[in-house]
Amino acid sequence: MNFKKIYGLILGVIVAGLTSCSSDLNNEEKAPVGPNETAVRSLSIATGDAKTRSEVNIDAGNKWVAGDRFMAFNRTFTGSSSESRYGVLTASSTGTRTTLDGVIACKDNDELGIFYPGSYVTGFDQGKMPVVMTASYINDNKGQDGSKENLKYFDYSYGKGKVTVNGASASGSVDMKKLYSVLELNFTAGGVKLTNIKKLVLSNVYTEAVYNIPNDKLEDYETGAIEVNSPVALEKVYVAILPQNHFSPTFEVYTTDNKSYRFAVSTPNFNLVAAKVYPFTVQVKEFTPEPVTPPYIEIGGVKWGKYNLQYSTGTKVNGWVDGYHLAENPWDYYTTETIADPLAKTKMTLGAYDPNNVKFDHFRWGDIEYAYNYDSSQNRTFWNTRSDIQGVVSSDKKYGDLAAYASNNKWKLPSATDFNNLMKATAEYIGYFVDDNGNKIYGILFDPNVPNTLKGKVVDKNNNPLGSSNSAIPIRPVEDKLRQFTKSDFENALFFPMAGVYGDYNGYLDKVGSQGGYWTSTSNSNGTQASAFQPQYMTNGAHTEVSPGKTSSAMLAKYFMYSIRPIYVGQ
Repeated sequence: MNFKKIYGLILGVIVAGLTSCSSDLNNEEKAPVGPNETAVRSLSIATGDAKTRSEVNIDAGNKWVAGDRFMAFNRTFTGSSSESRYGVLTASSTGTRTTLDGVIACKDNDELGIFYPGSYVTGFDQGKMPVVMTASYINDNKGQDGSKENLKYFDYSYGKGKVTVNGASASGSVDMKKLYSVLELNFTAGGVKLTNIKKLVLSNVYTEAVYNIPNDKLEDYETGAIEVNSPVALEKVYVAILPQNHFSPTFEVYTTDNKSYRFAVSTPNFNLVAAKVYPFTVQVKEFTPEPVTPPYIEIGGVKWGKYNLQYSTGTKVNGWVDGYHLAENPWDYYTTETIADPLAKTKMTLGAYDPNNVKFDHFRWGDIEYAYNYDSSQNRTFWNTRSDIQGVVSSDKKYGDLAAYASNNKWKLPSATDFNNLMKATAEYIGYFVDDNGNKIYGILFDPNVPNTLKGKVVDKNNNPLGSSNSAIPIRPVEDKLRQFTKSDFENALFFPMAGVYGDYNGYLDKVGSQGGYWTSTSNSNGTQASAFQPQYMTNGAHTEVSPGKTSSAMLAKYFMYSIRPIYVGQ
């Protein structure tokens, strides 16, 4: 991030005068009030030139606006509890000078604190004023929109001064100072200035605080994100922000062409000072934001994807290498078909491989260059490394973690350990799902939302344990124990459909609907085999049995083409 010049006190300091006023002691008495007596006085405060106020201009003078409201608070109040030490003053006219009218209890030499914007705020001591940068409570709780004009709704200012009482009148002056800074932001990506900004999210910044008028300071800071949304495309963004030492924000920029950019300050060696304008040019880089509904479920600290990895020619998804993407639904695989019971049909014809029209979601272990090519000419194309490949891509990008390569390192292959930990943290339900087309899709559901006594167990539809997870030992019979899953089950649990496996390279996808194969990143030390999660349903005479699947051994040939269920690791 390149810092341009920092202007001085452009937002400046104002001087407002407290002029004389007359007041009755109360509604019934007409007796004069002594200067050293606290009394409710109807004040008329004349302001000086408006170097600040509700029409904010960072390049020229500002002005007062009729109806502007200020909170006046007597900081040295000694009156009775029945008298109000605070009151709201209102600007009577528009211009560089105006008069503020209101009522407050005071005596000679009392020090008044004046705060803008002034309002009685529910839930706050009236001597403690909320300073909120995310939504303006004088503008229907609307947020910032990035324009200069919008700054007036966040123009928090404060001053203090003593009053001199002469009979029923008082006079004095007050210096008003701004409590915030202004960021004047330009953004570039790859050396090109962004001119179509619709949204900015500024995180790891102070979002609000409380101004304590008696103590004359900001306190109770809260850190979070300020979201700036503009109704029009912007090429420069203005943000009102609280002063902050060791300023280290993250900038996320969203443009009208649906692109997203980011920059994070990693070295917090800059301090923001109040009442200054900071013109920054921020060099951002394109990134893919997380969706509102995350495509993963976090279990045991690992963000497991809800969907299988797929490839289809011509598909372009933001943040992914062309052709690659996640399935639309947890139960989707390209060769979904109606499964007849008992599970007798085991093969599906794929047809000849056409490199110009590929739609496939089974991949060889460690193969990137020909990952989705199921032609028999590639039947020995895999990575013969003996190491774990999670997040690893070879320098020529021919071999490695396909999920990491395809997603630009936002997703990765799970390791055998990740699978093992998943099984320990969940119940493994056996069953099927019927999709909107009536296809009966068999699969495994890993549900973390179960009692600890069921975790690490294979479980039937009635929550009865049938055996241990991470095992290849068949469980039989299970035809009356299968649970029918619903879409709502997939919101908080992981469904692995039996999408079939490919290994004979004879043009047939094997065991579609009855067996699944899911690669891990874990290699066998022999370099030709790896670990995979491989559950299976099968008919054995009149009965159906299930093999829960295990990843504790790495004995599966790397040239097999299996599904990939990636884990999310972020930017």
